[in-house]
Amino acid sequence: MKRLLLIVLSLGMTALLYISCTDSFLETTNENSVNSNTFYQTPEDALASVNSAYAMLQAHGLWGRSIFFLLDFAGKEVGTTANTQGPPLELLNHTYTSSGNTHITTPWSNIYDMISKANSTILNVSEMENIDQGLQSRIIAESQFLRGLGYFYINAIYGGGPLRTEENLEEINLPRSSAEEIWTQVENDLSAAFPNLPAKGEYSEADIGRATSGAARALLGKAHLYQEEWSDAETQFQAVIGSGNYHLIQADEFGSDPVAAMRSNHDPNVGNNDEAVFEVQFSAGTGFGWSTDGTGLNETSIRPQEYGVNGFAFYNATPASDLIDAYNSDDPRLEAFYFGPNSTYQGEPYPFEQDGWAWKKYQKTDEAEQSESNANMDVIRYADVLLMMAEAKIQQGQVAEGVEYINQVRRRADPSGTILPDRATSASQQQAMEFLIEERRLELAGEQTRFFDLVRWGIAAEELSTFQEGKHEVFPIPQDEINANTEISQEDQNPGY
Repeated sequence: MKRLLLIVLSLGMTALLYISCTDSFLETTNENSVNSNTFYQTPEDALASVNSAYAMLQAHGLWGRSIFFLLDFAGKEVGTTANTQGPPLELLNHTYTSSGNTHITTPWSNIYDMISKANSTILNVSEMENIDQGLQSRIIAESQFLRGLGYFYINAIYGGGPLRTEENLEEINLPRSSAEEIWTQVENDLSAAFPNLPAKGEYSEADIGRATSGAARALLGKAHLYQEEWSDAETQFQAVIGSGNYHLIQADEFGSDPVAAMRSNHDPNVGNNDEAVFEVQFSAGTGFGWSTDGTGLNETSIRPQEYGVNGFAFYNATPASDLIDAYNSDDPRLEAFYFGPNSTYQGEPYPFEQDGWAWKKYQKTDEAEQSESNANMDVIRYADVLLMMAEAKIQQGQVAEGVEYINQVRRRADPSGTILPDRATSASQQQAMEFLIEERRLELAGEQTRFFDLVRWGIAAEELSTFQEGKHEVFPIPQDEINANTEISQEDQNPGY
């Protein structure tokens, strides 16, 4: 599904789809426009509707651009360059407020746009008659997955927000729901979605990249993990692991080269491999849209251009020096994930002495970056699932089993075991958690997990020098939302903002 069929369903159009006609000439339906009488009539309409929700993942405020600044910078996984300034620098230094930082405000609006489009699809497709029931159930399940994904990030980023579903679509103003209420919605959506979604490998070639049962269960497990519901998280992760549909990409698939194997997970020329659980799909050739409302054909990510190599990209971020220092100096992941002293770029030795370390994840190696990258962006991959399973096991006291999941990830990086020997399964629970904390940092660097991890482990203030405990665990509710929503006041703002 590299090229999603996009339709623009703005909030105004979404609202229109629920308004029934009356005798008033002011509410007469224009039969020549897209409306509730002319749309949701065919299977193609149903697919276009859910595709419009998927399209928001590609938007400027999400995996098109801002989500990387928001989470990588706030988690201090990046170092600055001469080009690092403005909103990204505020995130790095935790000096942002409730207004003015577009990397905080735009994700909020784009997430709720996605939720709105998912709600529209759920409501209207469920009432369609001229559609195969299997396809109807799948489209509704895809929409439930996307809504669950949206609310997962509303909780993880902002600590809660208005709860909009197909049940209250006519309500313009809604109060802020608690994090607990949002988590319940996430769990309900994903639990309803996964039984009706195809497994990985069951979609046609044209539909690869859509939500799968494995993606829904992995995200459901992650939601339980974030709430410290260890047993429930384990149940979902075990279903993903036991499905046999995923595996770590191994060195023997690339001529015994672990660097090439790991590189394949973030190579712009490779997408949806056997390690991918859910990726945001991108395609080159459609242009990058700087508008922030998610409209139009915007199927490319600018993240590689933002993080790219000095002289060949915007070069707004490098890997943080303490991140690089955290690796064993011989760890193959250094070469797989970063341009370093042994790297080549565009067929020439990378100028490490001049420029130092640079990001290689999602970057081109054979040509300069453009503003139109076709690199798919990871939301969850199988290595993440294994490490989350490790955490669930360790937290339940099943230390040896948990450490073995950590070792699977280490063995993939170093099949010889000479550089990254197995962690001891006889470790204490505290030692095992230290293993887990380190491994998640090294394996998932630059994949928007570090900030959330530090917060939920309660160690963000220790690891992030400018992090203020009791404030920076979540980002502020955008002031525009408070100003526009009569059911939300300044008293609903997160502490410290």
